[in-house]
Amino acid sequence: MLTALKEIGKLLLEKENKQPIDILIENPDSNGSYKVVWVLEFDKDLNFTGITQEDFKGENYKIYLYKRGTGANSPDFSPTSRITEPEKTFTKKFIRWFENHKNILEFGKILDQLNSRKDQIINELNHLNSLSKDNKIITVKIDGKYLYEIDLFRKTFLEDFLNKIKEVSKENAVCSICGEKKDLVFTTSQIYKFYTLDKECYITSGFDKTQAWKNFPVCEECFLEVDYGKKFVENNLKFKFYSKNYYLIPKVLLNTPEVLEEISEILSYERKKINLSKETHKFLTDDKEEILDLVKDYKDAVSFYFLFLKKDNAAERILLLVEDVLPSRIHKVFDTKAEVEKIFSQDYTFAKLNEFLGQHEKLFFEVIDKIFRNGSLSFGTLIQIFMRKIRDDFVNGKNFQKSTTDALMNVSFLEKLGLLKIEGAVMENSKFDEIYKKLGSALNSPAKRGIFLLGALTQMLLNIQGQERGSTPFFKNLKGLKMNKEDIKGLLPKVINKLMEYGRFDKGKKELASEISKNLLLEEKFKMSIDEINFYFVSGMTLYDEVAKMIYEKEDNQND
Repeated sequence: MLTALKEIGKLLLEKENKQPIDILIENPDSNGSYKVVWVLEFDKDLNFTGITQEDFKGENYKIYLYKRGTGANSPDFSPTSRITEPEKTFTKKFIRWFENHKNILEFGKILDQLNSRKDQIINELNHLNSLSKDNKIITVKIDGKYLYEIDLFRKTFLEDFLNKIKEVSKENAVCSICGEKKDLVFTTSQIYKFYTLDKECYITSGFDKTQAWKNFPVCEECFLEVDYGKKFVENNLKFKFYSKNYYLIPKVLLNTPEVLEEISEILSYERKKINLSKETHKFLTDDKEEILDLVKDYKDAVSFYFLFLKKDNAAERILLLVEDVLPSRIHKVFDTKAEVEKIFSQDYTFAKLNEFLGQHEKLFFEVIDKIFRNGSLSFGTLIQIFMRKIRDDFVNGKNFQKSTTDALMNVSFLEKLGLLKIEGAVMENSKFDEIYKKLGSALNSPAKRGIFLLGALTQMLLNIQGQERGSTPFFKNLKGLKMNKEDIKGLLPKVINKLMEYGRFDKGKKELASEISKNLLLEEKFKMSIDEINFYFVSGMTLYDEVAKMIYEKEDNQND
């Protein structure tokens, strides 16, 4: 992943014609309120010549070489600072910066000049401050040149920053990112906070912190490129995944002009100007700026990382890293989505998975990982979780048909994607084969089919009872969808008797009851969990109208 971020950073630097130091420079007017710049002028011989005031050059802010220091009272990374109180900023930040670098001849000379005129400079700064209420910035120019234009200041700026983040370093060692031997490598937690050396148990080589560079050695060039790539991804390739977020990180597998053009398209992507219309753009999640439909058509010479990262203040924790996802796999996910939508005649997104798995984070991420990388999932575990919500909706009078349909679509999607290894059995042809397809290989035994059809017949009875009585007392026989094998086998005669009482046990329902009885008798042992039994049953209740159309064909629907 870090190699991919390095490639992004390197491409962006080349594309934007930037130097590595440009990555670190911050805009001192980032909040839009610092419009006045106080410039302490020095001639070519480093003699102080006075203070000038100018407007902030926002279009080229890098000339000020600004980067905020690590503490409230610590100097910034260059003698450019935001003014809080003129005297305090001048002494605590500005002069202190030169004091920290007085071992360098040129900076020592400037410090002498500042100290000899300290009172004069402070008085003039206070006077200038009284003339305007605008926020100000203080900086230095030497012989008319800004800090960025002076090699010594740029070199010192970069060295100071790198020294600040180098926790442990080693000379003449190999960088873990570029794989090259460098004059100096170091380890740092500044790229991602989930890497830390705070605890000795995380350190290789006998928990010796002086050897910690072996954990994650990185050279200066790679660090800067990775850091820039990371910032770009965080600002431009962060997407919503319902209650979670993920970063989409592209990786070049084949360095060809075509691949670089595709990567460039991603790096140039503007959320508000996506080149696919909303009418044709397909989504897997609730993020309408999602670009997976765009990248699915790329060649497999590029791959993607999906990084789910949780940030708690300064801490970071990886929730899931899905590695090396090829565009062809993303395309297959979309193709499978389309198949499911055709079968069920409604849209399918990961919202239907999130509905059931959103509160089961570990399993949720396992499913997402398998969707994009392949593998296998436990059918029984998924049905157990699906049934918790379906039961809750069923018992509390909510729309259990919707949650059941959503669960059926999830099963269909995961099975067609090859993640549910359900052994198919050779079954006799039936007039109900078309509807059985909605459950795929899950209905692979006579008992399962019998339970499913019994659910449909039971729902027909409940509909009739609701019309005749305005209530559905038969509902209590379903035991809150916790029925076992004996309950199921005892339910069929009860349903038939009730239908006969209402005078609605017609030819179609007799044919359906016969099919149910035949299927249940063919299998003495169900070999199913309670959750599976009730899942097939409630699926039949939900799809009862499609079963009714099959048993009555072109006749009037007599199930209501």
